[in-house]
Amino acid sequence: MKISTRGRYGLRLLVDICEHAGDGPIALSVVARRQKLSEKYLQQVALLLTRGGFLNSVKGSGGGYLLKENPEKIKIYEVLDLLEGSITFEAESEGENAIEQVLRLHFYRPLDEQVARAFEGLTLAEVTQAAWFTYMI
Repeated sequence: MKISTRGRYGLRLLVDICEHAGDGPIALSVVARRQKLSEKYLQQVALLLTRGGFLNSVKGSGGGYLLKENPEKIKIYEVLDLLEGSITFEAESEGENAIEQVLRLHFYRPLDEQVARAFEGLTLAEVTQAAWFTYMI
């Protein structure tokens, strides 16, 4: 599984806003400059994250984006699921043959369960507070 540009931009946007939460609303132009990202594409991602309930948009002078929830409540799995459409491998299709059914039940489904377990409890707060993260920043 490869996380798309949308997923990567979305995570970077949320992490940046989380790291600068005390600064008030953060303009996308500021995030784009700090993260060296396309502001135009970042606008599309921010719209999805706002509609998905992860960000609040503040209009007007001094406006920008704020986290809608406490970082402890923002689950990375849910963010990726929103931005990627679905991060599952399993897909049941009509008219599955025996090989497809075996692969779905015994390979894709267990793989999906492992991915969910790995990311399910991981929050934005845990990502930004991890020792490796603070060391690298």
